[in-house]
Amino acid sequence: MRRDFALTVKAVIVKDDRFLVLKRSEKEMSSSYMNKRECWDLPGGGVKFFETAEHGLFREIHEETGIKVSLKKILNVYDAIRLNIHMLIITYVCVYKSGDVRLSNEHEDYYWLTIDEMYEKKLPNWMIRDFYAVYNEYCKDK
Repeated sequence: MRRDFALTVKAVIVKDDRFLVLKRSEKEMSSSYMNKRECWDLPGGGVKFFETAEHGLFREIHEETGIKVSLKKILNVYDAIRLNIHMLIITYVCVYKSGDVRLSNEHEDYYWLTIDEMYEKKLPNWMIRDFYAVYNEYCKDK
């Protein structure tokens, strides 16, 4: 049995107290190593060999959305382990700088959601938790 390890980077992107959420395409979901059922995603992806995590993050954000962001900090780091793959996932906090969202073929839609709107879209709990953490630090009472 072949087993792989991957470094993955994701971004919680905030713009005017709203957060960017991507809706995965059917093709992207069916080819997923980790989650074939979850349609919601954050911008990001795999880091290439000889690429820093931050460079990979900016590349993935540009490829998937076309926007520019500024990186603020690491939000969390966690392991996702399945039978054939072990992914180390670094989630960063980023603030929108410029550009219009232009999706790649990995995603079919996007939303800039407020905290309240996240419940209407039935986002996964881990995503809402991360958005709340960023909201409390970068948005609340500002």
